[in-house]
Amino acid sequence: MRRYYKVPYNHDGSKKVFNMGFHPTFLFIFPQGWLVSLPFNFVIDSAVLLLGFKIFGKGKVWHNWKKAILKSWIFGYIADLAATFLLFLFEYLSGAFGHTSVMAYTVTRPIPCICTVVSVLVAGILIYVFNAKIALKKTELDDKAKKKVALLMAVLTMPYLFLVPIQF
Repeated sequence: MRRYYKVPYNHDGSKKVFNMGFHPTFLFIFPQGWLVSLPFNFVIDSAVLLLGFKIFGKGKVWHNWKKAILKSWIFGYIADLAATFLLFLFEYLSGAFGHTSVMAYTVTRPIPCICTVVSVLVAGILIYVFNAKIALKKTELDDKAKKKVALLMAVLTMPYLFLVPIQF
């Protein structure tokens, strides 16, 4: 049995326009977006790492940054991609079961909101684990400071843009 979906309309009968912005779908539809996203992510990760090393480290901020930035940046991106695929899975499942779109109603309906928050939290958990276990391994911080820097990275670099709906 085929399932037909209604085209979303505004109250005046015109079709709704979807805003792609820098939502996860943007990078898949416009591959050139990666050229903007990668350096932007590197700058943000660098700033947060430097802040974490300054607050929780005992000197050698730049030395520790050099040892951790590439792994932290790459694994942070991997965590974001894993969360993106989870969000797309939720989107697919919502359409397969005839529910509303997860990415279009991220904050206005309960189930899409829960799915989106779960995706963001999964990214945060992966960022924490990757940083604590891999990226910060060769830095000259003690284990307690590594966990604090990893937590700071997770909290400040989670993909909060997932919470922005693609439909306005």
